[in-house]
Amino acid sequence: MPSADLICEVRTEGGTYSDWLTVEVSQSWDAEWMRNFRLTCAEPSDKLLQRLLPGSRVDIAMAGQVVIQEGYIKTRQAAFDSNRHAVQIVGYSKAGRTVYGSAEAGTGQFRGYKIDAIANRLLKQHGLNFRVENGPSGWDTPFPNVVIRYGETPFDAISRLCRQRGLWLRADKAGNYVAGVSDGGDGAMFQEGVNILSANCSIEDPSVDNVIMNAQQSGSDSLFGRKASEISAKSQLSGGSGLGLSRKVLAEMPLGQKELQLRTNMESAALEADRVRVTLSYQGWLKPSGSLWDLGDWATVRSPMLFPLANPQMRLKLWGYTYAQSPEGQTTTAIELVNAGAFQLKNPDGQQSDGFLNPSASDAQPEAYT
Repeated sequence: MPSADLICEVRTEGGTYSDWLTVEVSQSWDAEWMRNFRLTCAEPSDKLLQRLLPGSRVDIAMAGQVVIQEGYIKTRQAAFDSNRHAVQIVGYSKAGRTVYGSAEAGTGQFRGYKIDAIANRLLKQHGLNFRVENGPSGWDTPFPNVVIRYGETPFDAISRLCRQRGLWLRADKAGNYVAGVSDGGDGAMFQEGVNILSANCSIEDPSVDNVIMNAQQSGSDSLFGRKASEISAKSQLSGGSGLGLSRKVLAEMPLGQKELQLRTNMESAALEADRVRVTLSYQGWLKPSGSLWDLGDWATVRSPMLFPLANPQMRLKLWGYTYAQSPEGQTTTAIELVNAGAFQLKNPDGQQSDGFLNPSASDAQPEAYT
């Protein structure tokens, strides 16, 4: 009998199923922010065929720990030939429903509300909530006026607002929205030749030296002219081109000066996340500590092959993970790690960066409109 640490269970009202040919459960700060699953079974039973249908509610547990709670099957695919029969189910956590349907009527405009109040109103229809973990200073600044655009889904609107407040967005196992970065958990250590099956590392020059964002505000009797129409903020990148090159971006919505600085920090953070990316795989689904991953967890990687440093070791942040099982029954986890500087913007008077080992951008400052 296989170890409990190697079993993926799909728990439904009609029973629990664990005889899977292939398994894939993933989440990242890119397209798969809400947790997704893809499972295939060979020679399925009649009971399985009847109960795992599109729209069915399921819990997914890896190594006995729930990774998706009250998720849904979105797609079922079946195939057979003279020798084989197989069924694949694809689905997502409860947050997936917020991506497809537009926000309900009555959520069109919010004046003077903070992001958590707006987000919780948009998620109410879905029985979900929104919370902030370790948000940057100023994340709770009220929005003067937020208009939910026609046809915009709750996810579209909330993710747009999160960018304006410098908040990374993900979903927890129950599908609730979580903005910000976790404290890093208990961490993990991976070492070349010890517990890494495969790995690759990409180190990228950002090619620009700073990020400049521009925005406008609605005018009033007390706010008019250039103060309303020409708002700008700038964040300096470390180790850029050295030519004074700028990346200029127009904000997606009207923002004040402090709001624009938060949005500029988010743009710089995205560039910092691309500077160092490490993808590695290891045996099993659990971290060395015995728990499952959460986005933003710390991981230390030591590899002379990956890092051209005298001390080839880096402390990185988790960007994404994929738990997998091959048709041969091998269980592995692939994790993507990024430069921690993406989540640790420095003030202009902070310590100087030590190259790509720990690059970071400066906190955005007001800038003359350019």
